[in-house]
Amino acid sequence: MKKLTRILLLICVLTLSACSGHGVKDIAVTSMRIVSVAPNGTSGLTALIELGLHNPTVGFEVTNLEAVVKVRGDEALLLTADQLMVQARSDKMYNVPVKGQIKDGFNPFQLLKLFSNDLTTKELTIDVKAKAALRGGVGKNIEIKDLVLEDLLESK
Repeated sequence: MKKLTRILLLICVLTLSACSGHGVKDIAVTSMRIVSVAPNGTSGLTALIELGLHNPTVGFEVTNLEAVVKVRGDEALLLTADQLMVQARSDKMYNVPVKGQIKDGFNPFQLLKLFSNDLTTKELTIDVKAKAALRGGVGKNIEIKDLVLEDLLESK
């Protein structure tokens, strides 16, 4: 869950490049930590992520964040996050609530293969959708498909 959350948060930052011009490349995730993870019934979970962001540009918000984690092409987990309001010209820690739901028809025991040699992070991909917007409401929907989890982790 920690790796997936880190990817979601990294994607949030990447989506910001669609909303503003100068200085966007300087927006950075400075830290990330999972504060808590709790099961929610038999097929769900909730988590709280602490995210450090360096934002030298204007304030913006990230909404409608959804990610689908796939194992060998089969949809496994749907993740969503609440709205994130990022303050202008700031270095700040944000608490981001994340909810997860195992997709219908997916066998959650397949994820246990990550602890053996039967499944690697190369076989995990993620599709992400979000809306990044300026506080005035002008924004853009972003959609990124088939990001390989291992590639994202190595680039960090």
